[in-house]
Amino acid sequence: MPARTIPYRIQDDNASTVSVGNPDLHPTTPWNVDVLGENYFKSVGVLSAGVFYKRLNDYIYQYTLQQTINGVQYQVTEPRNGDDATLTGLEVAFQNQLQFLPSPFNGIGVYANYTLTDSTARFPNHLGDSTLPGQSRHVGDLALSYEKRGFTGRGSVNFHGSYIDVVGADNTQDRFYDTNSQFDLSLSQKLTHNFRVYSDFMNLNDALLRYYQGISDRLLQEEHYHWWVNFGVKVEF
Repeated sequence: MPARTIPYRIQDDNASTVSVGNPDLHPTTPWNVDVLGENYFKSVGVLSAGVFYKRLNDYIYQYTLQQTINGVQYQVTEPRNGDDATLTGLEVAFQNQLQFLPSPFNGIGVYANYTLTDSTARFPNHLGDSTLPGQSRHVGDLALSYEKRGFTGRGSVNFHGSYIDVVGADNTQDRFYDTNSQFDLSLSQKLTHNFRVYSDFMNLNDALLRYYQGISDRLLQEEHYHWWVNFGVKVEF
C-alpha cells in the first residue's frame, strides 16, 4: 500500500532549486534482531553491550538530480524508495556515579556510549554498495558530571562520523554531512529550597556545520557558529 504522501512542488527561481513530493512512496518495513546484555552496579550505574541486525524494505531517501527547466538548470530533490538495506552493529554504554571515591570526588559521575554500524544500500547509477543515508559509521557521547551541596555540573561531547545526506545521480554527486563533534557545558547551583541559578554553554568548541559532495575536498557548504549561553533563575514551588 503506498504511503500517504501529499504531492507538492516548490520551485525557488532565485536558488534554482525544486522540491517535489512523491505520492507513490511505500512505507518502510523493518525486520530486526537485537541482543543486549546489562550489568547493574551496587552504586547507581549500569554497563550494557549489544549487537543488532536490521533489514529495511522500501527505505525512503532524498534523491537529487540536475534538470533543465525553461532553459535554466535546476537542482530537483524528491523522496524515493530504495531497495532492501541492511544494518549490522555493536553498541556499548556505561553509566556510573563514583560514590566509592573519597569526598569530594564521590560527586563525580561518568556516562559514555558508542555505536559502530556497518550499513549497506544500493542506488540507481551508483557503483557498488553505499551506506544508508543518514547513518554514520561512528556515533557516540561522553559526559562527566558532578553533584555536591546543591551544585550540579555536566560537560558532554557528542560526535558522529560523516554520512550521506542526499543521494545524487551517481557516486560523485552524493551530498555528505561531514564529521561533527560538539562540546556543551551545563552548570547550576541551588541557592535556597526554592531558587536555583543555572547556565548552559553550547558549542564551546565552535563546531562547524559542513557538507561536501562525493569526497571531502569538494566543499558544498560550510557554516561557522560561535558558542552561546542560556542562563537564568529557576523557581520551584
